[in-house]
Amino acid sequence: MEVHEKLGELAALVSGARAVPLSSSVVVDREAVLRLVAEVRRLLPAEVQQAGDVLAQRDEVLGAAQEQAEHVLAEARTRAEELTDAQAVTRAARERADHIVATAREEAQRLRTDADAWCDAKLGDFEEELERLQQQARRGRDRLKVRSPGDPDASPDADRGAHRAPRPDADAPAGDTAAG
Repeated sequence: MEVHEKLGELAALVSGARAVPLSSSVVVDREAVLRLVAEVRRLLPAEVQQAGDVLAQRDEVLGAAQEQAEHVLAEARTRAEELTDAQAVTRAARERADHIVATAREEAQRLRTDADAWCDAKLGDFEEELERLQQQARRGRDRLKVRSPGDPDASPDADRGAHRAPRPDADAPAGDTAAG
């Protein structure tokens, strides 16, 4: 899936970025990040199209089940008409036709239920993927905001957490600092 590839490239770009000394921040190529984000945005409509295709497949399965049910019903009616000569045979034919109709309806309902379950699973997977992509995009944007303190779009709250002034005991090892 191309969206996953582009997100992998974005993750690799951030993971491989040069670290800022004495900070957990990194320096990334803004143009490269924005290009990858734009490519992901371009690819998302294809993912939405895939969801539409899943629904179309569901409709095709339901249509085929309905067509099969109608065919079975037509055969049952034809067979029942052929057996109208004798009362016992006619009764048996009606019972058989009713059974075939009930079976066809059950089969159509089963196919409909299976198709709905399949579509629901696919749409659920797609929904989870979109949520995951949205979270990744949000985290990426948050990181960009933190790295750009002069950027008017950057959040002041995000800047405070990422760029703290050095403390007087900054030379002390990390484990020797007092909590407080």
